[in-house]
Amino acid sequence: MKVQIIYSSLSGCTRKVAEGIYHSLTGVDKSIHDLKDGEPVLDGDILLLGYWVDKGGPNEQMHAFLEKLKGKTVGIFCTLAFYADSEHGYQSLKKGVDLAAQQNTVIGSYVCNGALSEQMLARFRTGKDGGHHAASPEKELRWKMMNTHPTQAEISLAAERFGERIQLYREFTENGLKFVSIQ
Repeated sequence: MKVQIIYSSLSGCTRKVAEGIYHSLTGVDKSIHDLKDGEPVLDGDILLLGYWVDKGGPNEQMHAFLEKLKGKTVGIFCTLAFYADSEHGYQSLKKGVDLAAQQNTVIGSYVCNGALSEQMLARFRTGKDGGHHAASPEKELRWKMMNTHPTQAEISLAAERFGERIQLYREFTENGLKFVSIQ
């Protein structure tokens, strides 16, 4: 079985999660690809796709990639500089899952906290974006806390989640069973 991990990362948080998953996988042929280097040839049995959240969903590059994906078995993960257990975190992950599930089988998903990139912090602090992204004392405290994410525990949980789903998918297919999309 071959697993391809394909991700898009702005601040390095999604890359950390992707690398953590990659290093934890055993007993499979595996590869890891950053979309900034171009789209890889899709020859994996399972694709694990990671993105940073932009405007409440997959960033533009991953969004375009997901729209083209057809007939694949995928797992979706994302990072955001907000609370992963919030409605915003859930919806940001769901948008990626929903997009993938239109033409693919989704075997699992995961969202975790991440740090804002320096360019996003600078933009929010200038006040040019205004609205709910503008800097405030409360947001500055949250951004400072999120700067330590993703933690090793979050990365390990992502690795565990996808390791289990890959194992289940393999067992289903080896026993002639159909893995039903989580969607």
